Amino acid sequence: MNRMLRRLARDDGGWALFTSLTLMVVMLGIGTATFGMVDGQTAQSRVGREKETAFNLAEAAMNAQIFQLARDWPAAGSAGNPYPACTQDSTASRCPNAAQLTALFASPDVGTSAQWSTSVRDNNTNATQNFYSDALTQSAPGYDANGDGQLWVRAQGRARGRTRTLIALVRAQEQQEDLPRGTLITGRLDISNNGNKVIIDAQGGSSESGLVAVRCTPVLLESTPCLGHNLGGGLLATALASLNSLLNKQISPNITQTGYSSAPALSAEGRARLKATAIANGTYYASGCPSAAGLSGAIVYIENGNCSYTSNTQFNSPSAPGMVLVAQGSLYLGGTTNFYGVVYHANEAAMSGTAVQIQGNAVVQGGVLVDGQATTIAGSSKLNIRLDLNAYDRVRSYGSAGVVQNTWREITG
Repeated sequence: MNRMLRRLARDDGGWALFTSLTLMVVMLGIGTATFGMVDGQTAQSRVGREKETAFNLAEAAMNAQIFQLARDWPAAGSAGNPYPACTQDSTASRCPNAAQLTALFASPDVGTSAQWSTSVRDNNTNATQNFYSDALTQSAPGYDANGDGQLWVRAQGRARGRTRTLIALVRAQEQQEDLPRGTLITGRLDISNNGNKVIIDAQGGSSESGLVAVRCTPVLLESTPCLGHNLGGGLLATALASLNSLLNKQISPNITQTGYSSAPALSAEGRARLKATAIANGTYYASGCPSAAGLSGAIVYIENGNCSYTSNTQFNSPSAPGMVLVAQGSLYLGGTTNFYGVVYHANEAAMSGTAVQIQGNAVVQGGVLVDGQATTIAGSSKLNIRLDLNAYDRVRSYGSAGVVQNTWREITG
């Protein structure tokens, strides 16, 4: 018995089992801690991905909204048609396209639960002119009410409960339209005065002269004047010499050109841009004519109207000339009317009669452009057309829109 007890006392097999169990417990603890750390890092990675997705969604919505502004800038004339608040459920043409936005993302976080919103608001107060605040700005009009060519755009994206909000001040970019810088370009010119006086000032105090051109070619015994006055009978050279002698007194300097190009003064795309600009400014007239003072404005677009202005009215000013564009119809300026800017008749109906008349003491200080074979009449009393190249420099349309530097940022809320 004693011998057995001594042998059992020297046996250490139980310590090996205890050591093994201890090591297993330690390894299990390390594994559990490692698993928890990995799980935490995975969760953090998911949160970061979700936040990034929400940010990208907001940024895409903002870019899409700015693109819409570039195509359709809501100027001061858009009071009755402001930009709406947009979400992924909106179908208005001025809102970003929800399907196109969603298609930009392959992330699993952009599913049916993803949301976005945009809003366009004016910076129409001193407090919000260069500073954005939800409390101050979200009640502002959804168009450029103060006419400074700038609007706040707010975009928000939400993905799996993560929300990111971006804002930026967006400015309209104007595009100068490329027009021939002529004093008068028309199909035919009829000067209704044979006196020794300047009817058309083709220089206007400028260092360069503006072209005076007609698309027709004078012929003997013509029934309608081509270049100011009818050519009589006899020899063509003698008749032309007599005509030029009179024109030397009535057009200063007499730099007239016949057989001018039949190409329109402005492309269809350019006319469409000017039309859109007039609509945005509230100076577009789909039918009929503007009021007695309605020819004032950067771009006045008359779709179809036979318009007459004979009162003592000044339209625009030397420092801020404008443009009146008549698509179809006619324009008569008489009395003591004074128009600063460019008169452009696009002659979309391809008329051959009288398109523009400038009579009496009326003066266009800028230029007159008439497309096609239509006639311009001038000269019943005194000077009627005077070149001003600055008027052509001011013919501009809304071309695009871009973010004002240092205004793009993320906000909370």
